[in-house]
Amino acid sequence: MSTTMACRALAAIALALATARPASGQVLTTHRIPAALALEAVQAAVATCTSQGYGVTTTVIDADAERIATLRGDTAGVHTFDASWGNAYTAVGFAPLAKLDSSGAVAALVAQISARQPPGTLPFQPPEHMIFRAGGLTIKLGDEVIGAIGVGGAPTADADEVCARAGLDKIRERIR
Repeated sequence: MSTTMACRALAAIALALATARPASGQVLTTHRIPAALALEAVQAAVATCTSQGYGVTTTVIDADAERIATLRGDTAGVHTFDASWGNAYTAVGFAPLAKLDSSGAVAALVAQISARQPPGTLPFQPPEHMIFRAGGLTIKLGDEVIGAIGVGGAPTADADEVCARAGLDKIRERIR
């Protein structure tokens, strides 16, 4: 192929790429939680637990389980960092599959899965990083799960979830 032909071919490809438009349905539209809202949510959750005397860490993640904001309370143990992410990860992982919302249904589902173990079988092994207890709530925009908030470090899973709900409630009306 001559240099002139190669240049013409490259020019034709460049022109085609520059003027091409994606066909409808080839691109997914997704939504993200703004960092400012994620920060407000983790602050509210940690403050709620701190006021009750609990040292916790709170994490807000996106739908791909990537951390957007994490805040470790002043008296939170080192283990709470991973626990807060694990609770959020579990919520964001299970909620879309089971069509669950932020009502605590994720914790109820994972408790059912753990309890249904046929006699004579090995103990249920949750997927790596998933924590099968309360403490993580989904963050939704309409029916779309766009992330989750997780708290770790309170003395009970229910207390973790109360604090997570405080964080979610802080931002819920501004998720649009």
